[in-house]
Amino acid sequence: MTTQNKSSNKNLNPKDFLVTLHKLKTIPDYENLGFTLKSLCKITQTALLAEISFPNYTEHTQWDIYNILALIRSLIPKDELELLDLINKEH
Repeated sequence: MTTQNKSSNKNLNPKDFLVTLHKLKTIPDYENLGFTLKSLCKITQTALLAEISFPNYTEHTQWDIYNILALIRSLIPKDELELLDLINKEH
């Protein structure tokens, strides 16, 4: 969702941007989505460090790490971030 000018911003309904949680049935709110994204990032970082430090003792593959990163990307609430930018520009 992109906007043309400031006058058209006043006609936007913020609810139109809040679409991510409707797709995620198991995450109740944006705060929990943030916690989930942070946890996935920590797990992925730990997996990368383990692979570097102890390559013979890790059970995950590079594809596992790739899949976690793809999941993180899919969970980032892009439309909601645009709404935050619009709100920030107004103040």
